[in-house]
Amino acid sequence: MQALQLIDGLSKRNGIFTAEELKASGLNYYQINKLLDKGIIDRVKRGVYISGHTDIEEPDLVQKLIPTGIFCLHSAAMIYDYSTHVPNQYHIAIESKENPTLPDFPPIKLYYWKKAQLELGVQTTIHNSSKIRIYDKEKTVCDFLKFRNKQERIVVNEIIRSYLNDEDRDLNKLFQYSEKLSIKSVLQQYLDILL
Repeated sequence: MQALQLIDGLSKRNGIFTAEELKASGLNYYQINKLLDKGIIDRVKRGVYISGHTDIEEPDLVQKLIPTGIFCLHSAAMIYDYSTHVPNQYHIAIESKENPTLPDFPPIKLYYWKKAQLELGVQTTIHNSSKIRIYDKEKTVCDFLKFRNKQERIVVNEIIRSYLNDEDRDLNKLFQYSEKLSIKSVLQQYLDILL
């Protein structure tokens, strides 16, 4: 009974928890396995569990599975409502030396970026009552321009137009980022066409 109360308490936070959090709450491996057998919790990957009684939003789960990851490209554009394109994977940036174990679900595509590119424009925001790490709007636009040859042109144009129509845009920051990422001339070309 004590184990169920602990799970209920953890589930109220967001329904996602690690083995360390379960052990810190007073559960041992035997009790954790019993909870798995009864379907009270489910294993997402080794050391990460979700409550069988809560509806967990996928972005929250992705962030818990890859705590150092940053929502980028299509995933960031979707969260900002900049694109009608719905990606079939979560796009997550991590440092090039990391090597996380991915679950079968949800599907995740990793981008291995060097530290300078990885740290530019990172912010933490609340999404579905959980904290996620995501690139700000300006960095998201710059990433699409930087990797424009690997994206559909119509999607890149849609994202830039959506950004330009956003009242919260910061064109000064956009140009600063484009300089740091060596795409200032590319940005200017797109703006000349789309403005």
